[in-house]
Amino acid sequence: MKRLVPFVVVVLAAVFAAAPFVTGRVMENTLSGVDRFPGTRDTLGLEVTDYERGYLESRAESELLLHLPEQEPLRLTLRHRIDQLPGIDGRYATVHTRWEPSDPMLRDELAQVFGDAAGFTLTTALYPNGASRSTGRVPAAERDGVDFPGADLVFETTAGGRFDYRIEGDRLAIDESADGVDDTRMVTEGLRLIASGQMAEDGIVWDSEGRFEIDRLAFADADEQSRLDDLTVRFESARHDDLWGFAVAYEVGEAEVDGESFSDAEMRFVVDRLDAGAVRSLIQRVEALQELAAGGATVDEAVGEALMAELPALLSRGPRVAIEPLRGTTAEGDTEIRLSAELPDGLAAGEPNPMMWMAMVSALVIEGSFQMPIGLLEKSAVARGQRAEVVEEQLAPLVAKGWMAVEGGVVTTTVDFREGNLQLNDTSANELLNMALGG
Repeated sequence: MKRLVPFVVVVLAAVFAAAPFVTGRVMENTLSGVDRFPGTRDTLGLEVTDYERGYLESRAESELLLHLPEQEPLRLTLRHRIDQLPGIDGRYATVHTRWEPSDPMLRDELAQVFGDAAGFTLTTALYPNGASRSTGRVPAAERDGVDFPGADLVFETTAGGRFDYRIEGDRLAIDESADGVDDTRMVTEGLRLIASGQMAEDGIVWDSEGRFEIDRLAFADADEQSRLDDLTVRFESARHDDLWGFAVAYEVGEAEVDGESFSDAEMRFVVDRLDAGAVRSLIQRVEALQELAAGGATVDEAVGEALMAELPALLSRGPRVAIEPLRGTTAEGDTEIRLSAELPDGLAAGEPNPMMWMAMVSALVIEGSFQMPIGLLEKSAVARGQRAEVVEEQLAPLVAKGWMAVEGGVVTTTVDFREGNLQLNDTSANELLNMALGG
């Protein structure tokens, strides 16, 4: 036993001594193997241009390629310092990254906004299980008319392709003294972007969720002032087997726009039951066209053709589009609108043709409901230069037909269209449909 203790000590010492060397090897291979970033498809690429491996510390240089639509890639030089000693939190290495644009013109433009000495840095902790956690800060702006104290960012990844982003800043204000801004002032307070997702083997993020939050947004010009409090934009997407869908929602706590106030506003837009294979094919075709556009080619017509070519496949699984709901509260009362449209499964197939479109219109199912205060409709009529009384005059024949109801100063109706027949407020409205179609 007494002989075993020194042996164990020697082995542990050897392992500890060798750890930085092994880490250096692993880091060189890892960095060289990175070619794109989670959730960005081919928008962000990485190319290692130099690597100097040391014992406790290594240094590397790489180029980050930002691919923007219809433009040549933007090249940013990344300089890395890799600390190869393990950390007490379980990390085996820490990468300190500083970036600067290779393009002198862009470098000058950034210097005008953030100052000559501003550094864009990122510190990344790497763990044996393949996970990473990066933290960094966008520097404060140093530009006339711009008040931006900076923003913090956190980026976490796992070996399985999961990623989480968070960017948070306290304030962004721009006034008329800023270059390119005329008689306009904007102030945002409490900005947060929080997102997460799972990158699939094909490089597409099918499953994701996130939100963009602003505690207060105020803007003003020479004529008016407006504000939005507790503004949130939410997004989510999910794939189930070979179907994919997404949703975008807008929420506002309180607001005053163009002299009008409202609160508890929300709009959620949903698209689901899209064929995932068709979505992937469309993404790949559009990305290929964008590469051509970056070289100067005109691709607008080709993008439209690509969409039309994939449209039957996109619609083949019975997709559904919905607004659920659009609602808000004004001084006149509550307004709420719901509307959805869907196609049956298997209707669209083969090459697009007029008979297909006619069959789709006939098979379309639309459902919805409508609720709005008469006072709000009257205010809208007056704003358009009409008499307030014109609203009730226009509603009267619709109410008489049973297509709408008015009770307690609120207009309501429901919409149901299927098999070519239209019902409003549970009453046949094919007469109205024929008039709208010119029949």
